[in-house]
Formats: sequence, C-alpha cells, structure tokens
Amino acid sequence: MIKEKEKIRKQIINIYKEVTEKDIEEEKIQDGLLEQLHIDSLIALQIIVKMEQDFKIVIEDDDVAIKMLDSIENATDFIMKNSKDIVNNN
Repeated sequence: MIKEKEKIRKQIINIYKEVTEKDIEEEKIQDGLLEQLHIDSLIALQIIVKMEQDFKIVIEDDDVAIKMLDSIENATDFIMKNSKDIVNNN
C-alpha cells in the first residue's frame, strides 16, 4: 500500500509538472500549491481533467477539487480512496 501511495504521489507530481510546465522539486513541495505554482482556474481544470483520465476517477465537487489541488497529500489520499484501478487491485 505504501509503494502504491508513493507511485500515485509521483504520478501526481508529474501531472503538475506537465500541465504547469514548471520544474517542481519534490522536496520543496508543500501545501498551498495553487498559490505557490500560480495555478489559475484554467490550469486547475487541466490538472483535474488529466487526473480524472490517468486515475479513472470523477471529481464532481468544486470544494473537493480545490482542496485536492492545493496539496499533493490530499490529492494522493483522494485518488487512493476513489480510483477504480486501485480499489479493484486491493
């Protein structure tokens, strides 16, 4: 389970790197990513769509999306809980 969580975390970081086109150093990642990476609503939407596609999840609640996008840990936990691939593998 820990390996799976770390794999998801790295995949999320790669999504942020790809969508924001910024080199994000893993050790410097902290909560407050929306402000830290200057993520506007368009970029946020692109990140959400990419996460939904990659992890086969649906993020319907805007409040959940904002909370999730602002923290790699929150995003990882949400995906661990909601991804069909992960749920089916456990």
